[in-house]
Amino acid sequence: MQKYKYRDLLETYLPAFEALVKEADVQEVMCAYNRFEGKPCCGSDQLLIDILRNKWGFKGVVIADCGAIADFYKPNTHETHKDASSASADAVLKGTDLDCGSSYKALVEAVQKGQIKETDIDVSVRRLLLARFRLGEMDDPTLVSWNKISYDVVASKAHNDIALDMARKSMTLLQNRNHILPLKKED
Repeated sequence: MQKYKYRDLLETYLPAFEALVKEADVQEVMCAYNRFEGKPCCGSDQLLIDILRNKWGFKGVVIADCGAIADFYKPNTHETHKDASSASADAVLKGTDLDCGSSYKALVEAVQKGQIKETDIDVSVRRLLLARFRLGEMDDPTLVSWNKISYDVVASKAHNDIALDMARKSMTLLQNRNHILPLKKED
C-alpha cells in the first residue's frame, strides 16, 4: 500500500472504529460493502485479521451487511470471486463470521470442494454461539434483563431526540462553496 494511503487510513478512517473496539468494547462489527486494496472489505485479511483482530484485539463477531458477500461474485459488483462457494469460503477465512444474506448457504459446497475446512467454519460458529449465550438467548427469558425493556422505550421520543442531536452534531460539510465556513454563532 502506498505510504500516503496507509497514513490516511490510519489517521482518517480507522480512529473511530478503533475507539469503538478498544474503548466501547463493542461485541459485533459490520464490514463494509466497498473494496479496500482491491479486495471486498468483508474479505480483507488486512482489515479484519491484521488490524481488527490482531492489532486491536477484537474477539467478537464480524457480520457482513446483507448482500455484501454476494457482491464478491454477482455481475456488475466486485466480481472478485467466481461463485458463492468461493466467496463465502474466502469471507469466513478472512474473518467474516456471519452473512445476513444467503451466500453462506454455499459453505456446504465450499467444504465439499475443499475451499474451506469445517474446522475453519467452527471458529466463526464458536464466536456466534458465544455472542448468543452472552445475549441470554439460551437462558430462561425471565432471567434476561433485555426482556424487561418494554416496547414503549424502543424508539421513544427521548431516544429519537438523542439520535437527532447526534446527527446534527456529526454532519460534515463536504465542500465549502461560497465560503459558508466558519459558521457564525447566533447569540
